[in-house]
Amino acid sequence: MNLKFAIAGGVFLLAVGYLVLTGMQNNAVYYLTVSELTAQPNLAGRQVRVAGNVAPGSVEKTNGGLALRFIVQDASGSFPVVYKGGPVPDIFGEQVEVVVEGKIQPDGVFAAETLLAKCPSKFEDAAAST
Repeated sequence: MNLKFAIAGGVFLLAVGYLVLTGMQNNAVYYLTVSELTAQPNLAGRQVRVAGNVAPGSVEKTNGGLALRFIVQDASGSFPVVYKGGPVPDIFGEQVEVVVEGKIQPDGVFAAETLLAKCPSKFEDAAAST
């Protein structure tokens, strides 16, 4: 009798483990630098997350202010981004470090669904001095 419960419990745990593992793989989003993104053309159409800085002079509101176009760059290169995902972080602006999540379109433009902005270092310095 105890053997039946042990086998049933083992099968149940294996099934739960399998579901957790496959769920994590389906929701995994690659985190890349700008240079890694530009070096891998086979990522077109795949969900990716990229970190970089907003290029000076590149921020442009389009579609009546409902969309945002800008360039993300780092020391190795840059790529254009269009964001239509919703609210823009208050600290978003030129030369701010951002993380964008979305897909590269066939024309090479990164269509961001998520836009996160990192707090400028002046906030970190102020917190450290208190």
